[in-house]
Amino acid sequence: MKFVRRASDQEPSVNLTPLIDVVFLLLIFFMVSSRFVDEKDLPLELPAAASAQALAATEAVIVDIDAEGAYRINGRDTQAGELVASLIALHAQYPQRALRVRADGAASHAAVVRAMDAASQAAFERVEIATRNDKR
Repeated sequence: MKFVRRASDQEPSVNLTPLIDVVFLLLIFFMVSSRFVDEKDLPLELPAAASAQALAATEAVIVDIDAEGAYRINGRDTQAGELVASLIALHAQYPQRALRVRADGAASHAAVVRAMDAASQAAFERVEIATRNDKR
């Protein structure tokens, strides 16, 4: 079998007119079938932040973390290994008090996470996180 190609005067081309018609019909369909509704805003209850005066007024067990990662609980130096035991003893002594973690701006995240984990193990129900402004 021999397939012979015939010479043609016309170049191959693509007719875009049917494609434009289909796109136009789809555009009309979406415009007619779409419905725009004016919805009211959703009610949101945003958390409230307490000011520094309100934080100072509440009694709390205070854990200070300095830039080197050293811990001070209520002004007494504490080693990282003794942190959980000290917080458990303080929670047993003051069960209604909150725990306030005050970290230096240069303190490592690991030191803050270690303090939060110790607060969880000591079963403190209220934990506050603050930054220290004083230079020591």
